Amino acid sequence: MTHADTARTATFPVPEYLDYRDRVGPDRQLWENNGWSVRGRDGDLDYLFWASPYLVQGVAGAAYRPGRFAVDQTLLLTAPADGPDELQDNDFVAIGWDARDRRSWDSVEVAGNDDAVAWRTPDRTYRIEPDGFRIDGTHAGIDVSLRTTLDAPPMWFTDPAEGFDVRANRWWIASGEAEGRLRAAGETIHVRQAHAVHERHIHLGLVHDPVRLLAGGGVCWFTASGDDVRLALLARPSLGTAWAQVALGNQSWEVTGDALAVETTRTWVDPQTSMVVAQAWRVGATLPDGTTIAVRLQARARAYYTWDFLAEGQTMLYWWLCTGSAEIRAAGASRHVDGLAAEAHLNRTFSFRHGGDRRG
Repeated sequence: MTHADTARTATFPVPEYLDYRDRVGPDRQLWENNGWSVRGRDGDLDYLFWASPYLVQGVAGAAYRPGRFAVDQTLLLTAPADGPDELQDNDFVAIGWDARDRRSWDSVEVAGNDDAVAWRTPDRTYRIEPDGFRIDGTHAGIDVSLRTTLDAPPMWFTDPAEGFDVRANRWWIASGEAEGRLRAAGETIHVRQAHAVHERHIHLGLVHDPVRLLAGGGVCWFTASGDDVRLALLARPSLGTAWAQVALGNQSWEVTGDALAVETTRTWVDPQTSMVVAQAWRVGATLPDGTTIAVRLQARARAYYTWDFLAEGQTMLYWWLCTGSAEIRAAGASRHVDGLAAEAHLNRTFSFRHGGDRRG
């Protein structure tokens, strides 16, 4: 699929952001999130920021532990822009999923109409409008004022025409550009023309089981932007599937199947966890018009946390702040793009629970 002049036409499906707490009932799980990652550079500092509210309900016998809670998540990674092309044992902020950080359902207010929807947590407001998103407030010591606009239509991983009467989940991502500021530890990060990627993910029912679904290769998310190149890619190695949205100039394409490939090219032993993790990758995509793009990514900083609210085990979420380059070949000519601002994100099963049942 090709989209032309996307920056002038892309809009959000605003009514999709009204929450599902009143519709889930007491016997079904609920999972919904509504978050943004922002990857950019301010002078000699590279940064990766993620913020998202979540609403979760578990029921006895299903994949989440019984109970209800809300999350307001904040993740911030920084690294010197001129640092070495190596992963470092760096400090980071990753607040939200620990049990002590969880909030009650009632602490999150969601209200709006076809023109705008606002999610208000005790610390932040996330406002959705047809052409973009606003995030304002202070959480985990990070004061945020961000405005994003879309540069391509949302890419759906489920059929937008199918409601919850047909399937148990709805899921899409959208790419855009962020402006504003982040303030942390007395320093201000100026956000200018930063690459932003949004995820809206809803599960309503008893089917979603992250421990089972994310076994093996889990879910991998890659983004890269610079010059007139933008990439957002989601891969499920254990299922042999991947989807990407690639933008060159004012055109974007959705690519999947054999037209995509992701390869880990270097690994690293994390000194805090003794885990062997990836630190460099090659992503290859072939566009419908025959253009090929090869993106090389190198991680320079990392963050991680776990989901321990799952009934049958835990998943580990690992984030990398990356830089990259791209080689683009079209119509017999090639060009090289350096200095891509990039990120990678992996969610995979970390441990399984053995014995017992799901009721506790």
